[in-house]
Amino acid sequence: MTAFVHCRGCGVEIHETAPTCPKCGAPQLLATAPVNEGKKSGMPDVGAYSQVPWYRRRWFVILGLLTISPIAGLVALSGDIFYDAKGVVKKLPKNFKVSLLIVSLYFFYTLTTPVGSAQQLLCFLVSVIIALVIGLKR
Repeated sequence: MTAFVHCRGCGVEIHETAPTCPKCGAPQLLATAPVNEGKKSGMPDVGAYSQVPWYRRRWFVILGLLTISPIAGLVALSGDIFYDAKGVVKKLPKNFKVSLLIVSLYFFYTLTTPVGSAQQLLCFLVSVIIALVIGLKR
């Protein structure tokens, strides 16, 4: 019987003998490790926050949200966003990812408005508020 494990980088299912992930290219250090069948969270098996790719970390998404919102939207669309909560690696809930996507779409809308308009100011304020909420998430 063929066994599959989750990629350590992006969480996609790959064969247990794969040396790297075909989707994201992340090396699989323990490719022959048994599948953790007791896991129900659906999270990729990351042992430490240092194993999470830099573009999947909370600080990068906040920085992208405050500078160019579509960066945060692309990260939210392409996978999970992780953060460190007192030594435990957790992922942001789905509602945070939806918020990032909405702000990204609103950013594109504000590109069609005059510079300094109320819509651009509102988009900036919403981006700052969401960045604060994500930053303060424990």
